[in-house]
Amino acid sequence: MNLFVHHDATALARLVGASHPGCTGVILAHPPVGDALASFVDGNPLASDFLLDVELPGRTIVLWSGTLAETLFGDEPRTWMRPGHDALRRFCDAAAPTLLLRGRTLCFRPHVRHVLSDVQGCLNFLRDRAGQPFTIALAPADLLTPDMLANAEEHLTRAFEALGPRAAMVLLHDGQVAGATTGGSDSDVLLPAPFGSGRLPREIVARLLREHVPAATPVVLLPTEVEAQRTLLGIG
Repeated sequence: MNLFVHHDATALARLVGASHPGCTGVILAHPPVGDALASFVDGNPLASDFLLDVELPGRTIVLWSGTLAETLFGDEPRTWMRPGHDALRRFCDAAAPTLLLRGRTLCFRPHVRHVLSDVQGCLNFLRDRAGQPFTIALAPADLLTPDMLANAEEHLTRAFEALGPRAAMVLLHDGQVAGATTGGSDSDVLLPAPFGSGRLPREIVARLLREHVPAATPVVLLPTEVEAQRTLLGIG
């Protein structure tokens, strides 16, 4: 398995005495060797004030596909309709020339609240942008809501079967229901957590990963208790 870890970029910058790195995450091999695989930018590319810095660690920049809501995970139906898809199209058309010039690739991280919110939408995007500097990350927990957990195996199977062979990387984190950790009311999105510490059926995810994701595809874990996550995935 081609294993990587998604590190907090600000913490890494402090360790080496650098200024703020311009991104919120850096994806490095585990154990660390060579250059960064990618940087993660935690912003809304569909917002009017969004600026993308392509001079970040790694040749790939991972970011959300974005929303028309006022907050990053707000509930805005227009996001999934034509206005949202038109906004993403304009963003990609504007970004493509610079990406090609700089030899960079944008890897979109789908989420149930964003324009790229489901398997079919991701497949359509990959088809429409074939040959362009855009790819998709498979982040299975981001494609689920708490209500979908009852049929998690069905949803996860579809996601891995369709996107596992096509994804540029797998962001393999778990998902926790907000109320379970904060004491508040349940949210309708899942919060990221280290693999094995949330609500995803870990044995099913591990099996689907083995069955549908090529061995060379980067599998990216959160940085907490990495060795425990490796054990759950059957990595010696």
